[in-house]
Parts: sequence; C-alpha cells; structure tokens
Amino acid sequence: MAKTATASHDSSTKALMKVCEALEERYGQRRTTKTEDFIEALVYQILEVGTTEKLSRDALKRIRDEFVDWNDMRVSTVREIEDILGDKYYRRREKAEDLKHLLADLYTAYRKMDLSELLSAEGIETLRALPETTLIRRDMVERALLLVLDVKIFPSDEEQIRLLKYLGGLPKQLTTQQCVKKIEESLDAESMLRLSRGLREHCHMLEIEDEMDPQPVGFKWNKPDPLGMGGKKAGKKKD
Repeated sequence: MAKTATASHDSSTKALMKVCEALEERYGQRRTTKTEDFIEALVYQILEVGTTEKLSRDALKRIRDEFVDWNDMRVSTVREIEDILGDKYYRRREKAEDLKHLLADLYTAYRKMDLSELLSAEGIETLRALPETTLIRRDMVERALLLVLDVKIFPSDEEQIRLLKYLGGLPKQLTTQQCVKKIEESLDAESMLRLSRGLREHCHMLEIEDEMDPQPVGFKWNKPDPLGMGGKKAGKKKD
C-alpha cells in the first residue's frame, strides 16, 4: 500500500512539473524573492504579469523610491503611477489602474495600510477573506501568503485549475478542491510558486487573445509546443 501511494505521489509530481516546465519554456523562469511586506507581494504580482523580470523589478524599485509608503501611493493619481511605470511599460494604464484599485480595496478593508499585525497565524484567515469583500483576486492573496508567511496554499482560481487539467497536469475528473489538495501534497512551496505563475501568465495571454477556453502552451507562439499538443487550435471567442 505504501509503495502504491508513493508511486501515485511521484506520478502526480512528475505530471505537474512537466506542465510547469513547459510553461516556463514559454514564459521564462523567475527568481522567487521572499518578502516580509504583504502589500508589496500583491503589488509585484500586478507588475510582473506579461513583462520581464528585470522590467517588473525595476518598476517596483521606482515605486519604492518615489513613495514614502503604501498610503502615499494610495492617495496618488493613476497618472502619477503611470509616469513612474514609464511610457513603454506593458499595459501601463491598466496596471496603474489595477494598482490604484488594489490599494483602495486594502484601505477599505482595514482602514490602514500597515498590515504587519495581520501577518500571524491569527491574521491569516482575515487576509484570506479579502476576495470575499474586495475585488482582489484569490490567487494573488494566496501567493502573497505563500511568499510572506510560507503558508502552504496553492495559489489558483478555477480558470487556472481548468487549464492545468487541460494541459495534463491533473486528472480531469477531480474537483477544484481535490486538485488543489493534490498539488499541495505533491509539490513543495518553490514548485507551487513556479507552477502558479506559469498558469497565471498563460491565462493572462488567453484573456488578451479573447479566448474563453484552455489552449495549448504553444497557442499563438512561434515555437513548437513543449507538450506536443500543437499551438494553432483556436478556441471559442467571448461574446
């Protein structure tokens, strides 16, 4: 029985990492940098999607240099944030608006911009409840908790889990909750961060392309599909 369980675990790990590495082949690998600042962990997730690691880290540094603290940035204008990101930053208007909304939501939820006292076992559930009362994405909150507090939660949403099933990382018959549990049992924290980022990048690309269905890693890419699924298939378009 133990050997069977071990073999099943190894098989799951292998399947998940195969998808992870395929996504990294397209979207590149990133350093995982721990932080003690929960808000910074959320801000950086907005900055990094769709652009390079250097550009997103440079943008974070400019933000840190420009503003006294997160409250200072909260009361700034979208245009001021745009200017800090720079004229050529990927989707800079959208990102500036997303950053502004993020900070506004955090302030509305807690009436303050220093969340350090919530970074404890008692405060985790309060932070995890953010998506229920704000527009902050659940996968972003969970990724921040994993980065800041090493809380072993797989950062994801239903769209990303559906994509992961489609790419062969998980059995299709599993529920979303069962999928998350299997991932948490099969991967360490570093691997979960790598996989979650790749899934988020691919979902973002499909959203930009107005695709509502999962597509191969090679979809609209000028290189061979890393999983051998092809890349030319077009899915259903959103209305």
